[in-house]
Amino acid sequence: MLANAFLSALMNLIILAGIPFLGYFLYHKIRHKRGFGKIAKRAGLQVGEGRYIGYSVLATLLIIAVLLIWPLPIEPFTREGSAQHDFNGLGLTGQAIIMALLYGIIKTGFAEELLFRGLIAGSLGRRLSLLWANVVQAIIFLLPHLFILLVMPEMWGLLIFVFVIALFKGWLRIKSSSIIGPWILHGVINVVVCLSVAARTAS
Repeated sequence: MLANAFLSALMNLIILAGIPFLGYFLYHKIRHKRGFGKIAKRAGLQVGEGRYIGYSVLATLLIIAVLLIWPLPIEPFTREGSAQHDFNGLGLTGQAIIMALLYGIIKTGFAEELLFRGLIAGSLGRRLSLLWANVVQAIIFLLPHLFILLVMPEMWGLLIFVFVIALFKGWLRIKSSSIIGPWILHGVINVVVCLSVAARTAS
């Protein structure tokens, strides 16, 4: 199971982040003669202003606190087809923690943030106003998450949360020129949800 989690994270990293970034890099290298450092910065691969990382950490802590006070219903997340299904019954073991880190930090956190915030939101932010760039990138991010309804249709309210968080992460990325803040928020929340499923379903 751990090997599968590693391979899945690696495949997502290649497909969602590696290949799009390679295309982005080649376009800017060939068309605009930009160096790797400048291209990486345009993609959000820089630290950016520290205050935006602070905003991200505060938002992350707030969401974790809300999840602790009002936990999500567990049953939908244990269904076949759910991203958290593999955590069912694991408990807070070393295996569960490593799998959660692979899933939250690498598979979804970094891969999705580099694509949706780094490349898409960054490009939109240079062409549109902050408002429109942010709304468009959030809609684009929401679209693949609509598949959640195939597995857990009663959790439609989760899509509202996904959209609102995408707006916040888009704002962080455009204002800071960095994906670090969005990556922290995305990665940590996904890790917490996975570990929550593992802990609450332990026999």
